[in-house]
This record gives sequence, C-alpha cells and structure tokens, in this order.
Amino acid sequence: MKQYFAAIIEDDPGYTQYLQKSLDRYGQERECTFQVRTFGRAEAFLADSRIIDDMVFMDVDLGEGWMDGLAAARVLRERGSMAVLFFITNMPQYASSGYEVDAIDYCIKPINYNSLSVKLDKAVRVLTQRQGLPVRIKTKDGFRLVSSSDILYIEVKGHDLMFHTAKEVIGSYGGLGDREKELQDREFARCSASALVNLRYVTGLHGDEIMVGGQSLKIGRSRKKEFLVRLNQYLGG
Repeated sequence: MKQYFAAIIEDDPGYTQYLQKSLDRYGQERECTFQVRTFGRAEAFLADSRIIDDMVFMDVDLGEGWMDGLAAARVLRERGSMAVLFFITNMPQYASSGYEVDAIDYCIKPINYNSLSVKLDKAVRVLTQRQGLPVRIKTKDGFRLVSSSDILYIEVKGHDLMFHTAKEVIGSYGGLGDREKELQDREFARCSASALVNLRYVTGLHGDEIMVGGQSLKIGRSRKKEFLVRLNQYLGG
C-alpha cells in the first residue's frame, strides 16, 4: 500500500481536523495511507520542514503578525522542496500568486470533500509520474544510484559533472551529452552547453535565466529556442 507524507499548516484546529479526516477517508477509498504532520504556524513548519513531504496544505492567512502562507511557500521552494502544494484560503483572489511557487491547486473554504478528492487524484498522478529511471553515477569512491526524478539538473564544472538533487550535490565525471542521450525519454532538456535540466523542477523563467530548485541557470543563446519549445511542450502536456 502506497504511503504519502503530508504536512498541514492551518491556524484553525477545526480545519486541520477536517483535512486529517479527509485524507484518512481518501486513503481508505484509494487504498493508500497518509503520514500527517500538523502545524498552527508557518514558522514552526519551516523550522521542522523536510524535503520528503509529498504534499503540503498551506493556509494563506495564518493570523496577523505571523508569516503568511505565500511567504512560507516561497521559502519552502527556495530550499528545494518539490512537494505538491495546496493553498487553503477563503480569498480566491490569491490564486494567481500560486504560480510563483508552483502550487497545484487551491482549497477554497468551506472545503468540500468531493472537490478535495478530485484535487488529491491530480496530486497522486503528479507524484506517480515522478517515479523515474535509475541513474548510475560514478564517483571517486565507487558509484551512486539515484532516480532520474530526484535529479534537479546536471551541470559541467571544469572536468566534472555535478548532479544536483533536492538533498545533495553528487560529483562525477563523463560527458553531459552521454547523460542527455540516457535521459532523452525523460523530462530533461539542455538549457546551455553546460547544463541539463529536469523540466519538472523549473519554477520560473526570467529573460535568459530559469529557476531550478532555488538556483538561477543561464539559457544559452544557441539553445534557447529549442529549450523553450521543450519547456512549453512539457507545461502544455
């Protein structure tokens, strides 16, 4: 049975309890389980945040004088978390801000279970698609095996290849072109001669730069057209 890790950040205990019960109900209906952590303040969540969270339910308004959910979500993304993010709010006008932090959807109060279950189906599909290809990385001490879905981007530094994941950077060697061929059937694209990017982790585009896992990468002039086509195809798909 599949298990998911979820965090609920909500200052209303009633809604926190409702979401927990809804996740339990969804798990019974879909034959999965949720390990849930709850927080009343964003500050407490960020002090204890984990990259391993699969889903995060973030209230936008967490009370006057406290960090709001949008600011907390920005910090979360800057740390490299790729958790599926839901905003909880009674103010739908904030929806456009969700694109800044790659929020998958909004839960508008009062939350309806049938609507929430559809959103959870979407989240589960996203998480399922993140299961990737095993990638063997040669290191000076031997080798490492990681999933392609865990790789944010690969870059060339000097004579080395640096594999950036959400948790660590793994140094290796070899040609970036070989890795590009290996991952050509996955959501990877060259943004420059020295960087191969996992498109699912692209969180922003600003002129000739993209944001990937909280890092800014240059788009090479000769690669820009092809890269933007690949990115638009991925987003459209």
